[in-house]
Amino acid sequence: MKALFFIILFSIFGCFSSYAQPNDQARLIVHYASQFKFRKENPKLYEDEQVLEIGTHYSAFYGLWNTQREEIKDSIVSRGGSYGEVMQAFGKYGYPLSKQNYAVYKNYPKVGKLTYTDKVFKKFKYIESMEKPTWEIIPGDTVIYDYSCQKAVTNFRGRTWVVWFTSSLPVSEGPWKLYGLPGLILKANDVAGDFSFHCIGIQKGERTVLKRPKGKFIECTPQKLARMHALCAKNPETYLQNFGISGMASQGVDGKPIQYKEMHPVLLEIFP
Repeated sequence: MKALFFIILFSIFGCFSSYAQPNDQARLIVHYASQFKFRKENPKLYEDEQVLEIGTHYSAFYGLWNTQREEIKDSIVSRGGSYGEVMQAFGKYGYPLSKQNYAVYKNYPKVGKLTYTDKVFKKFKYIESMEKPTWEIIPGDTVIYDYSCQKAVTNFRGRTWVVWFTSSLPVSEGPWKLYGLPGLILKANDVAGDFSFHCIGIQKGERTVLKRPKGKFIECTPQKLARMHALCAKNPETYLQNFGISGMASQGVDGKPIQYKEMHPVLLEIFP
């Protein structure tokens, strides 16, 4: 019955509009437990909870923890609350601070376009044409969140991805920029072991308004954003100085200048 319900739900989604997308309501909300490496020099896998909201016109994929923290902060600051109140609220609601800040909006601002936002101290945004991965459906089946799933693989944006999708939810969506299969992707991981997404919850939207980019952004390209991550990992103080921002401690408690160890980011996309 559950699978039948969602088939009916998606059958009434209709075709995407080809114009600028209006406010949209989520028809389906999917939660993923994600793991990711942050720096090449550190083998640790960090965790986050990420959310895929699927609407009639577009979809939004974002990190729950940092998004909730940002909304809590904005709410308190808008009514004149203090920094102490913000920190108290963070502790009360229990959303950890994540090391990733990106969001992906497919078919936004119009069909065939993808909007990507990220925060590397400053907020960046780029819009690109959607690129559908070239999938190969291969033998294999499993059950994820009570849904029978099939296996598929693709080489996409510099990484090899293995995913599990379910045709019981016939919507061509998935985490990050992954989509294009005859069913919702419930699990995905790159073979290098740097990134993974695993479905931990599926629910109806209940009239939830889809997230959309808000605030001011620095317009960029995927390649420029990758360079910003690389510069920040190399030396965060020097990176901030490029934007006229100072105030990071340049000296340690011993009074000597801090020597930053050069590091390198682990990115979802690998550019030649």
